[in-house]
Amino acid sequence: MSIVIARPSDLVERAGSSLGTGNWHTVSQAEVDHFAEGTGNRAPIHTDPEFASHTPFGTTIAFGIQILAMATMLLEDLWELRNVVNGADYGANKVRYPAPVTVGSRVRLHAGLADATPLGDDAVRVTLDLEFEIEGGDRPACVAQIVFVFWFGGSDQV
Repeated sequence: MSIVIARPSDLVERAGSSLGTGNWHTVSQAEVDHFAEGTGNRAPIHTDPEFASHTPFGTTIAFGIQILAMATMLLEDLWELRNVVNGADYGANKVRYPAPVTVGSRVRLHAGLADATPLGDDAVRVTLDLEFEIEGGDRPACVAQIVFVFWFGGSDQV
């Protein structure tokens, strides 16, 4: 069940709380290849299954930054943002990749709303604590604290 966020105060009131845990997502070779094309990084550990079969992983692995980039998609399981007229990725305070994600593995997101700072009547800076779990893994794929800014407008603004 996702949390509905319709105005800045909805975020401010939830600061310090968990947003929950999302659904499992299978990381496919097609996704990894698409990411490789988009970034121009075609390292064989990511894109060449034959090469990767001779590595300690035994298969291709996703890019660490690719897993982090999935945050926006995986957050859709946890919250529904309404009346957001603009949003910006403001940066990251911390990012670590403790374990690789082999292609075919499933990941899911655990998220917490660490902070929500109002930036005027219609905007809020949001700091999220994220942990990307690998199904059956003993370490997460990624642990990060990221920051977004959201601008709200619309009928639920007040």
